Amino acid sequence: MPRNTNTRPSMDRVMHGVVCCAGLILLLSSSLANAQVVVDNDDGSPAYVETGGWSASGSTGYDGGTYRFASPGGASTATWTASLPAAGDYEVFVWYVPGSNRATSAKYDVAASDGVHTVFVNQTGGGFTFDSIGTFNFNAGSASITLDAAGSSGGSVVIADAVRFGGTSGGECTLDTSDEVRPGVFHKAYTCPAPRAIHVLEFDLQNPQYTIDMGFALGKRNYAFKEPVTGIAQRYNAPGNEVVGAINASFFEAGLGIIGMLGTGGNLIASRDDVAWDQQTYMLMQSGEGWAASNLTTAAMTARFADTTEVPVDILDYPCAGGSISVYTTDWDASTGSTIEGVEIIVENVNYPLRPNKEIVGTITAIHTGAASLDNTIPENGLVLAACSGAESELLPHAVVGEKVSIRFDMSPPDLVNLKTLCTGNAWMVKDGAPFHGGGPDRHPRTVLAWSGTKHWFVTFDGRQPGYSVGANVAEMTEFLINTLHVDNAINLDGGGSTTMVVEGEVVNCPSDGATTPCTGNERAVPNSLMLVERDATSSFPLVDWFSLPGRSLPWDDKFRFNTLFGGFTGGGPDGLQVLNPDGGFETVSVGGAGDHNYTVSTKVLCEYRPGLAADGFERLGIFARDDGNGNFDSTTLGGGNCYALTFDSNDGRIRAGVIVDGVFTDFLESSPHFAPSTAWRTFEIDCRESIVTFSVDDEVLASVTDSTYSHGRFGIGYHDYFNTDLNIKGTRAASFSAIWLDFDWDDDGDVDLADFNIFALCAAGPAIAYPDGHTCLSMDGNQDLKIDLADFQLMQEVFTGN
Repeated sequence: MPRNTNTRPSMDRVMHGVVCCAGLILLLSSSLANAQVVVDNDDGSPAYVETGGWSASGSTGYDGGTYRFASPGGASTATWTASLPAAGDYEVFVWYVPGSNRATSAKYDVAASDGVHTVFVNQTGGGFTFDSIGTFNFNAGSASITLDAAGSSGGSVVIADAVRFGGTSGGECTLDTSDEVRPGVFHKAYTCPAPRAIHVLEFDLQNPQYTIDMGFALGKRNYAFKEPVTGIAQRYNAPGNEVVGAINASFFEAGLGIIGMLGTGGNLIASRDDVAWDQQTYMLMQSGEGWAASNLTTAAMTARFADTTEVPVDILDYPCAGGSISVYTTDWDASTGSTIEGVEIIVENVNYPLRPNKEIVGTITAIHTGAASLDNTIPENGLVLAACSGAESELLPHAVVGEKVSIRFDMSPPDLVNLKTLCTGNAWMVKDGAPFHGGGPDRHPRTVLAWSGTKHWFVTFDGRQPGYSVGANVAEMTEFLINTLHVDNAINLDGGGSTTMVVEGEVVNCPSDGATTPCTGNERAVPNSLMLVERDATSSFPLVDWFSLPGRSLPWDDKFRFNTLFGGFTGGGPDGLQVLNPDGGFETVSVGGAGDHNYTVSTKVLCEYRPGLAADGFERLGIFARDDGNGNFDSTTLGGGNCYALTFDSNDGRIRAGVIVDGVFTDFLESSPHFAPSTAWRTFEIDCRESIVTFSVDDEVLASVTDSTYSHGRFGIGYHDYFNTDLNIKGTRAASFSAIWLDFDWDDDGDVDLADFNIFALCAAGPAIAYPDGHTCLSMDGNQDLKIDLADFQLMQEVFTGN
């Protein structure tokens, strides 16, 4: 007999597979019948009746039962008859097992109240679920659907299995489990109609302890063989760098071939040299926000030597080819792995990360030719610039040991300068909250990366395992992503047998390779993985850089250009750093960790008062704190500046102390503007303690506000050129930079108490004794006078609990 199942009424159902630019089309039907009746071939007569020649398949059909097949064009029919409890509109569905030999035009005749309606179905695709063939009106009582083999064509078999009257095309997904595997990180398992088994890892990168990294087989881009996702995750999992979860990532080819762009840890690893098909590249920005671009252009890579010679670079982190120039970074391997003689130039002290549209600079420490040019070690803090066989003359005349060499990768769009992680997929699934890709009817296992701002989801759809999970087509994927997860953006990564999700070291989904029954498959070896990583995102204070020659002592991250030191500025000033982008616009240097919270950042800034140039514009320079990581200062471009800032304007001497949100500067001094209309070296200081932010110039407090816009972030020095004429640009001059920690919780127990006071007492020396640079007690030097004294104790008292 037919099987009757009850489902909850659905007054707003999504029409399966119908997509438009504005979003999904919603269809409402007040007369849509609520009953759902399923009829299977295994129900037998009178529910299921055959004529002609049908055969039983040895494979599994609907609900673990059998299914039948006949030859298209033959005199065979299969009729399903249901008893409907009430008259009304019913959506009708058919279930079949698809295959390449199936009929491309299977004829179904639906006997409705207003006559017979004919619908043709391509059984080579779709299937493994109830596919809608339309909505029809039926009388109460007997209703039938007939599959007519004689009217069917294409392929060698037509399939008869199950049909359904009523219910909805998409159906509602059930949340089976939701486990908080780490604070704010949730592993969720869903079951959706078809059936589809879906696993989701949900997390928010607004928490600076979490980030997305890309991992490679064998822990390096130069892997000798591929590994399963569990193996890759294990290689990167370590104390202080714990891999919480991972999914398979890029589409790949033979050998080292990975399709699309790659990047991790802020470093560009490889840029593609062709566009074989539509590709979307996801980028995790330093701020933790997601972003994506279509079909990114190839990088224009250039090496520039001290003699100003520029040499095009052909290859980044990929095996050297004859006559080409290559760059090998620490992401490639421990050594270059070269086997053909050429030239390998060893470069150390590189200002990583290597981001597009940023200049990195290092010092040449060795030049190897002949047999010595083979398989050289890549310095831990450097790179190797190599001339493959035939290109030696392009590098040798210009490379000198002890001199600088710079590398720059120009790419479009410029937002890539905010790179933290890059991964390429083959299609948008969701863009700005709406379905973006039409796709086809075929269902497969799928892997998806989705995001809304800083919130992210790893998503896997299991498939190719009838009775457990059939996979998803594009329409079904987007329906789940939008209606269940409510994502704004999503791209499709490699799927099929590669689809794998690992949570806390264990595979949680059911890979399809080799699966004879649900969850018996094996992980496929893949080249890379996207990993959710938890690590400490705070700095070890104090951080000090006096900007004295010969070089910078902190690991400064330059936004666009390498910013150099100068010995004695014009007018007898101190040694210092010049922060400058000669191309115009803005430039910053930043340091610290994304999780840095309570600290004081201070530096001397040369404030040049230049009112004579006011008609052409001005220069804004200063310091910033609790930056989102993108280092955009007060720029409205590239995602906009997001930080607290203390600045000086060269045209009128105005000093601003405020908060910048998406590049919009709100000056806390707006009601009573502060001006310093003279040229002078001034000490700028921003003190951040919980929600209290204090701005000082030359020890004078200009503003102390309670503001909770930003709770953590990096810090640094910035400038912005607002001149019409680039020749007027001078950039920021800075000296004597320091950042100190003001938590006073030196024993790290989460409380400033008697134990911390005792540690302070051991360091207290009084006003007459100064500590040498770098002394451990200087972390308690709250007022930065190199002494641990009563003034510092008074600062400690503000947060002392005594417990």
